[in-house]
Amino acid sequence: MSSYLLREPASALVEEIKRPSGMSQRPLTERLITAYQRVHDNKKDPAKSLVDAWENSLPVVIQALEDRGLSQVEVLIEFGLPHTNADVDMLLAGVHPGTGEPSYVLVELKQQRKATVHPERSVAVDLGYDKWKLHPVRQVQQYCQYLMQYKAALRGKPGRVAGAVLMHNAHDADVRELFELPASDHGRLYTMDRLENFRKLLGARLATRPGGEAAQALIDSPEHEPPKITDVNLTARMGSPECFQLLDEQEIAHQDVHEAVRRVRAGGTKEVIVVRGGPGSGKSAIALELRRTLDLAGWDVIHASGAKALTLTLREAYTRAAPRGTKGKAKQEATRLFTYFNQLRKLGTDGCDVVICDEAHRIRRHSVDRYTPKEERKNARPQADEIIEAARVPVFLLDDWQSLRPGEVGTAEYLVERANALGYKHTLIDLSGMYRAQGSAYFRDWTLKLLGVGANTPQAWVPDGRMQVQLADTPEEMERFLKSREAAGESTRMVAGFCWPWSKPDDDGALVPDVAIDTWHRPWNVKAGYAVEGAPDADFWATDPRGANQIGCAYTAQTFEFDWVGVVIGPDLVWQNDRFTVDRSATYDPELRPKAIDQTDIERCVRNAYHVLLTRGMQGVVIYATDEATRDALRGHVIKTVNHPLPTSMRKIRKA
Repeated sequence: MSSYLLREPASALVEEIKRPSGMSQRPLTERLITAYQRVHDNKKDPAKSLVDAWENSLPVVIQALEDRGLSQVEVLIEFGLPHTNADVDMLLAGVHPGTGEPSYVLVELKQQRKATVHPERSVAVDLGYDKWKLHPVRQVQQYCQYLMQYKAALRGKPGRVAGAVLMHNAHDADVRELFELPASDHGRLYTMDRLENFRKLLGARLATRPGGEAAQALIDSPEHEPPKITDVNLTARMGSPECFQLLDEQEIAHQDVHEAVRRVRAGGTKEVIVVRGGPGSGKSAIALELRRTLDLAGWDVIHASGAKALTLTLREAYTRAAPRGTKGKAKQEATRLFTYFNQLRKLGTDGCDVVICDEAHRIRRHSVDRYTPKEERKNARPQADEIIEAARVPVFLLDDWQSLRPGEVGTAEYLVERANALGYKHTLIDLSGMYRAQGSAYFRDWTLKLLGVGANTPQAWVPDGRMQVQLADTPEEMERFLKSREAAGESTRMVAGFCWPWSKPDDDGALVPDVAIDTWHRPWNVKAGYAVEGAPDADFWATDPRGANQIGCAYTAQTFEFDWVGVVIGPDLVWQNDRFTVDRSATYDPELRPKAIDQTDIERCVRNAYHVLLTRGMQGVVIYATDEATRDALRGHVIKTVNHPLPTSMRKIRKA
């Protein structure tokens, strides 16, 4: 079910947009501030820019509805897009005057008096903030497309949706560059000079009839789930349900790469693009959409990562999507198109148009391994330099807090440094959106604070109505809960810190129950290089339903997501003095066992591993800690309430 901050017919808001004498704000603004605080459990006040939009921009639209006799149209303010933290400023719901069908107008409100477009990035716009924003017309166009993809009531019915950007303080001449982006029914710009055209749009899309029924139909409409990596058709045409619909900074990154390729192919110099974002910010969605759309545009593009599970999963998905009779050829193609960071040096200088480096936080200092010739070992180049050299446009997508091994150096700062050292232009894009955890950016921030990553300090969990956070008293309790979710048709996995040995199968070919907590024993996922009947290979633990019967670690879970994840916090991370501390003696990770590994690296890798594990859930996470004092701390200090009742099932359309 969709969220919104306020819903009323326009007639109920007309009086509230009038500012009484002596009041600094309109009654509608005051009402929205109160609603915002209630939704956020009084954790924070709305941003000033949001309050200013409510105070100055909402009245323009509401008055336009009144002027056109559309006072019965339903107005939904801050309408939430499914599965994300993005909101549409206003959604107007009513009946189409021509067809009699439900009709919706999405309105994005911009108060700026001036705006310019970046000279080399057609969808990057200066709206007076501290960073470039997505062109507002493209923004609302993408919002319309997103709703059509994920709301069942709108899928396949583009005529039911229209989009508008209202810059009511600006004249055409002051934002003339914004008109260069092609307009459409799903996105058009209206300024002070075009207010009458905006009113005509409302009249053309909305009849003088009540809109409550149309509003409720959209709110109650079942929601299609976003595609997972295993669902994505890597060669599908635009608009396919198996494609990712990109929003906001995601779309900026996507367009930036396409435009950089065109510039470089036209004779320009190499350009490096770095995209940084936390868990669930849509990095892999950008990577896969780029691979698909660049390929459809005729460019030579390669996807690379440092994660074997991700690479093999994408190879399998690419081969599976090939037409019958071509799968053998597709399998060979997949080996080149989906590869590893340490293989890119074989391409030579500018060996392809674009290299998309997904999970670039796993880039290592160099590509040296046991097979590297002695001479190359002596003069090993940085792996990042090899990657940059391999493509005309290298693209890096990363999270600064997800490197898992001491030798992994992929951070935005490091990659920008390497680009500068090599003399190449770079673009850095930060992603603020959240497309996991039911769109709970608060959960993402809370996890960093809980783990003390960076300069963060732990804070109590306050339920936000999106992500479910629960604490289990025993591993059996966690497992029973996850089994109940699995029985309800939801995907689940149990994961743990690397605090137990990882054995090869026993002499009978069975998995060894290495993860032992009191009388509860369970096996890790299958060790690489072995096959066990009834269990998936290690690289497909996250995507094969049979993986729910084994415990995964950060290496097998990274990149992937599940409806629910259970996280066992082992003895390598214990609660002391009001925060988590790392006990290096408790880790079984062979990368962290050598005494020569610096304590700083140990701290980083262990905290990052739990950062990965805790952020795999799309609906909820259940946490169990093996250390009793840590469980007490989580129960009494960090997680405010435990043993929540099961969440009400959301109406979703799942893939068969």
